[in-house]
Amino acid sequence: MNEPTVFQNDLINASAGTPNPARKGGLLLRLIRAAQPITRTEIANRLDIDKSTVTDNVKPLIAVGILREETLEVSGQGRKPRVLSFVDGRDYFIGVNLGVRTSQVGMTTLKGEITDEDDFTTPPNAETALKMARKRIDDLIEANGDKKCRVIGVSIPGLTDAARQKLIYAPNMDWRNVDIAGALQPREDIKVVVENDATAAAMYEARLKIRDSDGDGLMTNFVLVRSGTGIGVGLVIGSEVYRGSGIGRGIAGEFGHMTIVAGGKSCVCGNRGCWEKYASAASAASLYTGDRPLRPNESMPRFVEIVSKAENGETRAQRTLEKIGDYLGIGIANVIMGVGISRVIISGRLVYGWKYIQKPLHEAIERSIIGKLKGWSVEAGEPQGAAIGGALEVAVEEYLAHGF
Repeated sequence: MNEPTVFQNDLINASAGTPNPARKGGLLLRLIRAAQPITRTEIANRLDIDKSTVTDNVKPLIAVGILREETLEVSGQGRKPRVLSFVDGRDYFIGVNLGVRTSQVGMTTLKGEITDEDDFTTPPNAETALKMARKRIDDLIEANGDKKCRVIGVSIPGLTDAARQKLIYAPNMDWRNVDIAGALQPREDIKVVVENDATAAAMYEARLKIRDSDGDGLMTNFVLVRSGTGIGVGLVIGSEVYRGSGIGRGIAGEFGHMTIVAGGKSCVCGNRGCWEKYASAASAASLYTGDRPLRPNESMPRFVEIVSKAENGETRAQRTLEKIGDYLGIGIANVIMGVGISRVIISGRLVYGWKYIQKPLHEAIERSIIGKLKGWSVEAGEPQGAAIGGALEVAVEEYLAHGF
């Protein structure tokens, strides 16, 4: 039986008077996934559409077993609500996060739980790294032979092509022109989608915001700043990620390599004074040591180690995190001015040091012209959204948009 395509781009029964029906059509399935189990009434209220519109569009997916509707058991008397959720177990998705130091491979279902997560140290050579990831993909598919892998999502810290198949350039990995999808695709019937890791993390955060929002907050705009070895920026407009357009599609949000210190530290991209050399989690090590040569048997401290030292009262560690916050705020003010979106969410390892970073970050923004305006905000997001969570979100989002 051919599965229906009613949700792939449009909410086909939306009334002509409903604004942005196509966008709301995309949000309907995403809302069910993020907030499941959820009633038809709540969906209608949060999307500002008729309940009959919801009913007309979920019926065919219930009929073919993609969605289920069941009675929610609640205590007390009265009519028990009927709730919608995705059928678990029929399909699964694989995520691959290719990081500078560590990579992860895991799987999820439309229910959203991450299972079978595995990690490995990322080899410097792209071919070797992809072979290791492919081996783990093959193992997952073999172990789940009674189910169907729908999409494989890949997140990587670099520029991807417009077709979301190839890596153009990952400065911190020194990988160029790599056919990621071609190397990882196990079968022709399983699609592989490649996404910049900051955009993937923004997709992850967008799902959390949809889950937690009320009707007025469902169409949300925010900037996600993902900080790890480098800095990436993801843009979410109307709850949809923005990737650029035309020849720029796939490179929107590459703010990590904007100059914030003229003639500053050399960056792997070839520039000097890039934002990620001063405000990334990786930059904390050089700020902590003061760029001095390492002593014998001394290694560069990891970010979590610096946070731990700060928690234990070490002044130098606390000052290091405060410097990170100051530089981060300078860059965020520039991003807000550049894109005109005033809500910013921080993702990645920096979240672990948020208690020391937050105040100097806000003070830096307040010194800028943005600080003279009202309405801007910066908040901590989910650290794991920058890793496997984002990669899996890429896979699921592709399926919800085009997979049925």
